[in-house]
Amino acid sequence: MVSSTKSMFKFLGLLVALMFALAACGGDDAETAAEGDDAMEEDSMEETDHGDLGLVTDGTLTVCTDVPYPPMEFEDADSPGGYTGFDIELMRAIAADHGLELAVATPGWDAITSGLAMEAGDCDISAASITITEEREENVDFSDPYFTAEQSLMALEDSAASGLADMATVGVQSGTTGELYLNDNAGDVEVVAFSEIADMNLALEAGDVEGVVTDLVGNQGYIDENGGAKVLETYATDEVYGLAVKEEGSEDLLAAVNASLAKIQGDGTYDEIFGEWFSG
Repeated sequence: MVSSTKSMFKFLGLLVALMFALAACGGDDAETAAEGDDAMEEDSMEETDHGDLGLVTDGTLTVCTDVPYPPMEFEDADSPGGYTGFDIELMRAIAADHGLELAVATPGWDAITSGLAMEAGDCDISAASITITEEREENVDFSDPYFTAEQSLMALEDSAASGLADMATVGVQSGTTGELYLNDNAGDVEVVAFSEIADMNLALEAGDVEGVVTDLVGNQGYIDENGGAKVLETYATDEVYGLAVKEEGSEDLLAAVNASLAKIQGDGTYDEIFGEWFSG
């Protein structure tokens, strides 16, 4: 009888110990699961928290551009936000990579390249076929290069000129690398500078200038859109485009944009966008 009682107490003791052990294991599992849920929530918050990017509008990447400049950037009522083009769709892909919407502002070429547009809070970043130059780097910081360009001379289709040397007047947009090229290579040709590229093209159509010089993509875009003109010459200038941000306070944004550019170029997204706008 005593032996049986001892056995009974021993059994009950083991049973209680086992129950405590199971409870402890269950508590560890629950704690681990809770910690895992907290970690996932933190990761999710990090993915959607854009405060460190210093955006003008929370949840939106606002880009400054200069239009019209097809096929790089131009108005299109059927596109989200009313704008499209290679630059715009590239920026849309970068925004989407960070879970952001895209908004477009058009403060003007000088405001973009001087950095004033970003300093004034008109936008977070500029995408306007901006060639990276030392002079511009004094006012803005550039992303990694994303496009290679060259200059070109465009004339009306019935022009008898075969090149720049045959012309008396040529138009260019002020503050562009086309103007820099003409300053060094125009010779006796009169160079007429316009503040807006649309005004430059209107001058060509009106016969006020015999030709215009700008990036090849811009001139070819004009021809594709309007017809009635032709490219006479191209000039290799070793230019590359960059996305521009303000010099101070945009380090995190620039790093994020460069990371997205590398991702988009690596996973085929860049090639898809390029093929859409430069299928020829």
